[in-house]
Amino acid sequence: MAYAELGKDGQIRLLTAEVESSLKEFAPVAVPTDTSTQDGDAHAQQEKNTTREGILVRRGQIWEDLDTRQNQRRVVIEFVKSGRARVRAHYGTRRSTISVSRMHKHSTGFRLVEPGELKYGVPTASSDGTARR
Repeated sequence: MAYAELGKDGQIRLLTAEVESSLKEFAPVAVPTDTSTQDGDAHAQQEKNTTREGILVRRGQIWEDLDTRQNQRRVVIEFVKSGRARVRAHYGTRRSTISVSRMHKHSTGFRLVEPGELKYGVPTASSDGTARR
């Protein structure tokens, strides 16, 4: 049995039963296009990485520890995932992990430092003065 098929390019093709059965082996597999679960996961991650004040914690931000026992300790966000922020000392290499829920304006929290507040600007990757010229 043979039948005609209109292709995507507008050409008419005749197919026989033998050709049709061989084409079924190479039929494209349907890929799910539902991205609602991916969008939901991304939204959940964004919610976890947002402070009480509504600030989305991102890589490169500088936060200051408001604990009076810390002498204006400032940290730089290296990465944020699932409500946990990996930070390093602003002018150093010491690293630690901070919960995003602690990043709020309270005596035991952190506050976002505005770029204008920095005396020497944001440190670069080679802030030790050995930059190549």
